[in-house]
Amino acid sequence: YSRAAQNASARKAGQEEGIEKMIFHIAVCSPDAVLRGRVQRHCLEYYARRADACIVEQLEDAGALLRKEDAGSRFELYLIELTAANPAAGLQAAAQLRQRGVRAFLAHTPAYAYEAFRVDAMQYLQIPFRPEQLTALLDRATEPEYGPVIPVTTATGLRALPFADIEYLECTHHVVHFHLASGEDVASLSLRVPFSEVAKPLLADRRFLQPHRSYVVNLAAAS
Repeated sequence: YSRAAQNASARKAGQEEGIEKMIFHIAVCSPDAVLRGRVQRHCLEYYARRADACIVEQLEDAGALLRKEDAGSRFELYLIELTAANPAAGLQAAAQLRQRGVRAFLAHTPAYAYEAFRVDAMQYLQIPFRPEQLTALLDRATEPEYGPVIPVTTATGLRALPFADIEYLECTHHVVHFHLASGEDVASLSLRVPFSEVAKPLLADRRFLQPHRSYVVNLAAAS
């Protein structure tokens, strides 16, 4: 879609339903047209499920992104591919956009993750990524301040896990495993309180359900 067509479509949908839709502006910066199209389709479907709308701007490189910004375009989310040929360009663009919106990076290797988080990246996804990983990223970007988090004490220290990143919890042998959309399994230290106490803040959120005494699932991640 063109930006004008997306704007018109979102306005028309909101007028027909008699409600005010949230319209989320997203920049997808990548030389890969197939990747840009895939991300755009997922974003449009994600916001349609929320009864909201989004406008996705496809840009081929970081230079095009900065020119858009200089011309007055503003985005709530920047999805920038760090290409093997010139990862520094994407990182430099993100640094310039530090105060304007949240940033997430796409890359074929984890090699640039440290530099990405130095410029306040919200997320770093390795290509190819699963659809549910992009959904979790959009959840975090859409929720104020990245949404609520739950603190988890692990063998390597304290982790703050965003609700939107959690697919489900599994309690086995007094250890809670937080299964994340990224595929990571974060294990707590051995519990000194009932599992119900650990799960309580999640179950206060309507996205989470406890189908079994040892499991809590994120219904949004299963959709």
